[in-house]
This record gives sequence, C-alpha cells and structure tokens, in this order.
Amino acid sequence: MTTGGNVISGLLLAPLTKGFITTISLIMAIGAQNAYLLTQSIRRQYHYSIAALCVLMDIVLITSGVYLVSHLAQAEGNWMVWLTWLGVAFLIGYGAMAFRSAFTNKGLEDKKEWVKSRRSALITAVALTLLNPHAYVDTVVLIGSVGAQYAGEGTLFFVIGACSASVLWFALLSVGGSMMQPLFKNPKTWRVLDVLVGIMMWSIAASLLWAQ
Repeated sequence: MTTGGNVISGLLLAPLTKGFITTISLIMAIGAQNAYLLTQSIRRQYHYSIAALCVLMDIVLITSGVYLVSHLAQAEGNWMVWLTWLGVAFLIGYGAMAFRSAFTNKGLEDKKEWVKSRRSALITAVALTLLNPHAYVDTVVLIGSVGAQYAGEGTLFFVIGACSASVLWFALLSVGGSMMQPLFKNPKTWRVLDVLVGIMMWSIAASLLWAQ
C-alpha cells in the first residue's frame, strides 16, 4: 500500500512541479502588471491589496485557461496546433520587445504618478490585467497548452502548482519591492532584467517548436 501511495504521489508531483515552473517562468516577465505592482511596492502604496487582487485574477484566468484548453484538446480539429503556433509567435514578439526595451528603459525614477486612493489603485490593476491580451495568451495559450497534457487529478495538481507560482511571485514583488528601491532606480538593472526576459521568452518559443 505504501509503495502504491508513493507511486501516486510521484505521478502527481510531476504536474504540480510542471505547473509551478511553467507559470513562474512566464510571470517573471516584466509587463505592465508587474511593473505597476513593483512601482507601488517601492512607494509602499496599496501594494498588498494590489498583490492580493493580482493573485485572485491569476487563479481565475489560469484555472479557466487550463480546463478550456483541455476541453479543446479533446475536440475535433487542429486547435492545439493553432494555439501552439500562436504562443510561439507571441513569445518571439514579446522577446523582441524585451530586447528593445533593454535599450530604451529609463528605470523607475521618472514614474511620478501617485495613486490617490485604494479603489483607484485596484481599478488600475484590474485594467492592466484584464485589458491586456498578453494575460490571456499566458494563461489560455501557454499555461493552458502545457496543462492540457494532463488529465483528471494531474490537471488539478498542475493548476495548483501554477497558482502557487502566482501567489509566490506577487508576494515577493509586494514584500520585496521596497527593499529593491535603490536597485531598480538604476536603469542598468532594468536593462539586464529585460535581456534575461528576452532570452527566456525565446527559449520557451524554441521548446514549443521543438515539441512539434
């Protein structure tokens, strides 16, 4: 009985780990949402509330995306092929933008806008998330495509791993933002991070192409 339990635990650990690694690799890219939370964290202004809202929206989007793509994968047609190619195209474009940003980013010192209320801060976070097509590409196309490889409890544990990565990342941004204030005021730090993001995005695109 113990041996069987260990085997089952091992089988469920794989999708859990895959979900975590896939999501943390994508969510680390500095997009509008992350930059906004990081800026507010450095200012120490409503950053915990914003982080909690970002986690909630991520959980909804990730769960919906994984189960939607799993459903499409079982349907007739070449949905998975088209979704994969869409993901590759986005990753290549996003990586190119990251490399471009590495040579134009001025850092955070010129972001002078201050949010006047918690409500306006949260509304801005919602807009940056739900009105950003990149969020849907990440959760539905990319994370959803990887999660569709599993079934039953495997899918559930993949979702748990993916959502855990979101919780960890936004917690780190909100808590560590103020500590990183001197570092991220330096434009060179943003340039290094943008280059790393570009390399990571192109690497994921290459892995998707290799799997075809």
